[in-house]
Amino acid sequence: MRIIYILLFFVFPGLLSAQVQPGFDKGEALEMIRICNSHTFLEIYSTDKAIIPSGYTRIYSSTPTIMDNMFQVYTSGKVGVIHFRGSTVHPNSWIENLYSAMIPATGSMTVYDRKRAYTFARDRNAAVHSGFALGVVLMSDEIIQQIQVLNRRGIYDILITGHSQGGALATMTHAYLENLEEGVIASRNRFKMYAFANPMTGNEVFADEYNKQFTARGVSFRIINPGDIVASLPFTYSDEEMFSAENIISWLSGEEEFDIGKLGLELVMRKFKDGLSSYIKKSNQLLHKLIAKQAGEIIFPDYVDDIKYVSVGELHKLEPFSYPEIILDSSEIAPGNLSDYEPLPDGRYMKKEPRFFQHKPYNYYVNLAREYSEQDYRKIRMKYLKENL
Repeated sequence: MRIIYILLFFVFPGLLSAQVQPGFDKGEALEMIRICNSHTFLEIYSTDKAIIPSGYTRIYSSTPTIMDNMFQVYTSGKVGVIHFRGSTVHPNSWIENLYSAMIPATGSMTVYDRKRAYTFARDRNAAVHSGFALGVVLMSDEIIQQIQVLNRRGIYDILITGHSQGGALATMTHAYLENLEEGVIASRNRFKMYAFANPMTGNEVFADEYNKQFTARGVSFRIINPGDIVASLPFTYSDEEMFSAENIISWLSGEEEFDIGKLGLELVMRKFKDGLSSYIKKSNQLLHKLIAKQAGEIIFPDYVDDIKYVSVGELHKLEPFSYPEIILDSSEIAPGNLSDYEPLPDGRYMKKEPRFFQHKPYNYYVNLAREYSEQDYRKIRMKYLKENL
């Protein structure tokens, strides 16, 4: 046995020195969500040194695409990281999110007068979110170039990560890279993906193929907070029986929370799904025109008649994030902000939890640390960013 290991070491030295292993790694997840806070810290503090984990060096930052997507590349020893930025305030960033009509998972699109082939899944019935597909295709050449840069440094183990829209792009990029034709990138490359708070990216057929190839191998993970609405987007519906005996028992026993709002939305989605599918296609045609005015004509494949999105990746749920008690006198509140507070019996006011508080990347970091590493959690001085309160 020792002789076999010695031979493996000399013939395939990278085989025994691989840094990234299959399976959910709490330490890796914590490091990735810290990196996912890079842009937040750069925007607020003009530096992200306080949030980037020790040992990681940023070697590349892309320029924003027409959809305002960008990515960063980090190294830590023999591990590389590709991190995608989440949604921004730029209108095109939100157009990308809303571009939710599905297109075939294998096909081609024409962007900047260039026909670009892509493959996110091999099954001809698989379909993906057209906005996120466009986002990946626009960055794909640059991503491949940066993987080759990592390879020249001897780095073949690569983590892919992102929060929110960045998590969706990370998922799609993972699928894209694994389905590249042989020879485009080195076959030695190994990818592992951590997506945080990400919207869904494809239909059931896409999800089945992705999960069989990657989730089952322990190289794809989805970390969400159930109180975060973004993780349930785009709005979709389920073919499962809504009032099954199992559902009713779980509601009555308290194992599953009965959410009348979610149930009502499900009923609406089912009743009007054909009309909704038509509406999504028409709205995407309008969004298409808005982008075409800036980037020239973008030619997609024909939209797929499917709006049933299904999540991918091994799911890891966090507890909903707690919002601190902020109680003020009326004199301390600007008149225009009074609606953000709940009146109390003693005449004071309590701050209401802001919209999207449950979605903020820093809250994901703090709560991951609390759940996965008591030592790391104790080291966090700021349990909340004041900008999120």
